Amino acid sequence: MEVIQASLALRQDEILGSICKLVETESPSGDFEGSRAVVDLLVEIARTIPAISAVERIPVPGYGEHLRVRAFDDQAYDTRTTLVLGHTDTVHPRGTLYTQSVRAEGDRLYGPGIFDMKASCVMGLETLRTLESLDSIPGRSVVLLLTCDEETGSLTGRQLVEEEARHAAHALVLEPPAPGGQVKTARKGAGMWKVAARGIAAHAGLNPEEGASAILELARQTEQFHSMSDPTSGTSFNVGVVRGGTRGNVVAAEAEIEIDVRFSCIKEARRVDE
Repeated sequence: MEVIQASLALRQDEILGSICKLVETESPSGDFEGSRAVVDLLVEIARTIPAISAVERIPVPGYGEHLRVRAFDDQAYDTRTTLVLGHTDTVHPRGTLYTQSVRAEGDRLYGPGIFDMKASCVMGLETLRTLESLDSIPGRSVVLLLTCDEETGSLTGRQLVEEEARHAAHALVLEPPAPGGQVKTARKGAGMWKVAARGIAAHAGLNPEEGASAILELARQTEQFHSMSDPTSGTSFNVGVVRGGTRGNVVAAEAEIEIDVRFSCIKEARRVDE
């Protein structure tokens, strides 16, 4: 470990520079141009690592690009692979850099999306470089798969993950650590729903009694959903997006909420779904 750490220390400036470039290239989920620009940077790094035998960009029209990198194919003694997983999309909307610029404070580097998980994307590639430079060749070929839609449910990335997992002896996930630096060895399941309400439009001043507010109904439903959380079993409901109405003086005829639910066991998943 001391040898590995020393090797990485020699490249610290280059590594930090790559991380900064990646963070400064905004790539919120669904931003095709941002996603492609991030992949451009990662491919540029990958091309400088001789151990990498294949670089594949997988476009998702109107959304972004997945990136699949293969390394150490020639030296592998096992037909199964080591799968390394990550993602290039972030939850931060384009323009966040104007208020949250990349900055260093002491021995920490800050920026939107740096923790989850652009620094991890760079470190995944740098790990391959380090293994090769130290002549520490793994017995299995390595597949580094970075998807572009993890933050929104992996609707297209999931198929790629499952495809590669079938050929893997094990998978290492580059998600950032839990509080205290603990490595994640499991994660909660997730469910996502949209709930829509249809009401009756009316003028808020002239005849409000003739209207039925879709927003008011979903406010009631939001309270109901959040009350279904169960912290003791690790289940949490979150209404994270609310849309509805047309004008402030009109009783809203339409509204919609997006719900994110997390759970720790299949029993809770079934309860939530029911």
